[in-house]
Amino acid sequence: MTMTPTEAILAHVNRQLGAHELYRALLAHADWRVPRPDKATLPTILINDAAITPTIWALSSDAAYQAACKEFHTVAVGPVVHLAHLDDVLVEEDPRVMRLTIDPSSPIAFHIQTDELAEFRRIASSVRVERAMTERNYAAVRAYGRYAVPYFGVLGQGHNIITLPSERGKMVAAFTAPDAVAAFLGAGSDENRATVKFVLIDGDQLFGVVQELAQGVLMNPMGPRTFGFDLSACRDIAAATLPRSP
Repeated sequence: MTMTPTEAILAHVNRQLGAHELYRALLAHADWRVPRPDKATLPTILINDAAITPTIWALSSDAAYQAACKEFHTVAVGPVVHLAHLDDVLVEEDPRVMRLTIDPSSPIAFHIQTDELAEFRRIASSVRVERAMTERNYAAVRAYGRYAVPYFGVLGQGHNIITLPSERGKMVAAFTAPDAVAAFLGAGSDENRATVKFVLIDGDQLFGVVQELAQGVLMNPMGPRTFGFDLSACRDIAAATLPRSP
């Protein structure tokens, strides 16, 4: 059952939900309102504390929007865009932003800032590429630049890429996100956790050379979202046309 942002925040505050689970719950919500000037691509920066912290707001419902307008006045909130995916707010990173506030007028307004905001951005990028995998948007899957691949040994000096058995044969293990890596490590022995290492590679490196190593890629084998790509799909991903840079 999908939690609302308020339910997820309450569960996190009550230590029933970890930070990564909270972030995924927020990113799974599909009804956001974000202050943004007309024709702009970046959210409005708002400052409403004595520390003058550059902040962007994400309002999880019309009620949350109306409450913010009542407390801070509609003119201060400004025009908003209606988004189905919160990760859309974070695609174009604004280095001035120090904090993301969820539902600023709620009794449990939630702030994500500094190191936590950087981690949230990483999870948001992961959720975005996982959605692309579900939609078979292979250009976006190829363009992702932070696949974590586990290995034993010394990279480039007789190391062994970790593969896992499947009905199609052995599959290269790979991960989109930090919580997927943590789930994988948590399922292994203490000895394996101490010896396994990870390298971050892009989609070309992962899907372009997998046929030399295995029969495909098993993404996030221990969750939270698992995907399997056989060699045919890997070739399709490697051949997908990358989006043009602006």
